[in-house]
Amino acid sequence: MSKLQEDNVFVGMLVSVFFTVTMFYVFYQINESLSGDVYVNGKLFYGVQERFIATLAVFFNIIPFVIYMRTRKDNCLRGVGIVTVLMAIFMMVYYYILHNNYLIN
Repeated sequence: MSKLQEDNVFVGMLVSVFFTVTMFYVFYQINESLSGDVYVNGKLFYGVQERFIATLAVFFNIIPFVIYMRTRKDNCLRGVGIVTVLMAIFMMVYYYILHNNYLIN
């Protein structure tokens, strides 16, 4: 059995971080490619804010959460939950309390 198939908290944390970073990159690239090229209701679309993209990326941790729930890997489920809560707290502090607009730029 592979290390990633074990029911381990650290495996769930690793999968959650990888999934969040991947989803952030995908959404960020889609936003960058669409901004300035698309018209919505007759107005030029300038893209969404980075904090919305980060929130959406953390929200998509629901996918590994549901997968681990259905396969009954409770320790991996805990790892996904821990990372999701920590990232949500970081985003709340960084973007909304400290009023930062960009993490990448």
